[in-house]
Amino acid sequence: GGQMVLTERPAAQDEIGKTMAMATAGVIVQIHSNGRAIPFTERHRHIIQPGDLLLVISSAHGDEKAEGQ
Repeated sequence: GGQMVLTERPAAQDEIGKTMAMATAGVIVQIHSNGRAIPFTERHRHIIQPGDLLLVISSAHGDEKAEGQ
């Protein structure tokens, strides 16, 4: 029902210190942190660190945070 965008980007300053579930308007599906891939299943436990690389799915239209995170 809509266009989605998959983006790989560095963690933003306002995301650092938050869990993957709290961090962004999109859904973080994976984080690369210190040479380790952190999966979506760790979204309520992994705390985003400076230098982390986020793989994020978001609406192409910039909609609000996805439900069910």
